[in-house]
Amino acid sequence: MQLSRVRISPGAEPVVAGYADGNLILLGDDPDFADISTLLAAGPAALEKAKAAMATGTVIDADCVEYLSPTTPSVYLGLGYNYKALATNEGVPFNPHPELFAKMPGSAVGHDQPVMVPAVIDKVDYEAELGVVIGKRAARVKAAEALEFVGGYTICNDLTAKVIPRPPESGSVVIPLKAVDTFGPMGPTLITADEIPDPHALTLYCRINGEERQRFSTDDMVHGIPDVIEYITARITLNPGDVITTGTSLGIGIIKVPPVFLDPGDVMEVGIEGYPVLRNRIEWEVD
Repeated sequence: MQLSRVRISPGAEPVVAGYADGNLILLGDDPDFADISTLLAAGPAALEKAKAAMATGTVIDADCVEYLSPTTPSVYLGLGYNYKALATNEGVPFNPHPELFAKMPGSAVGHDQPVMVPAVIDKVDYEAELGVVIGKRAARVKAAEALEFVGGYTICNDLTAKVIPRPPESGSVVIPLKAVDTFGPMGPTLITADEIPDPHALTLYCRINGEERQRFSTDDMVHGIPDVIEYITARITLNPGDVITTGTSLGIGIIKVPPVFLDPGDVMEVGIEGYPVLRNRIEWEVD
């Protein structure tokens, strides 16, 4: 099942809708359907109710709504150099443990929402990434059980401000580069975990103005999703709706010779092959 969080008219309260065959299906006013995070937290029975509601709900045109990010994560984490091909290309040794950075709740925006670059930033790169959305409270989770705590998956664009020359150590600049408002679009749908039995067998891609820049398989991760969840939850409690982006691979602009960055008006499309594409336009704020 795929779910979207949308406004069906300007200023309306967000609602949860199912997505199927290019259409959205309104699920109704059951309290469990108030929000995708609420629905995930309510557990398998609520998801079964949502599937049943999709069979009888009102169908609306998927192109005539405002998309919000599937969730607004309180904890929004990402991984650096978590693909073997990118690390090898960069001459970076595989990390002995996941390399974490943080985005912010304000980074999360939805499909077709603008990415607004602050005037103080002049170089921005795209990164197609698989987003793992937590489905139930997760603390001190072991890898063997970790996928039981995943509510679903979505595509994320981990936009990143870049600095030239590249700093040898990024730790001191990660927050201002990664956690910028609107720099974490995701959606347009959340794919429930039961639809993706193996998240390490997906193909991700990125297109800029229709030109494909990235295509890679999630089977190339340095640290698989169960190990990542164990590592994080040994330190940080995750709750329904929280998001982990799992890294990107070759094709990003910073590694091209010369580097190629995004321009105002560029249209970015990132996707999981076989599922709806996430599209956002990038613009720069003016002083």
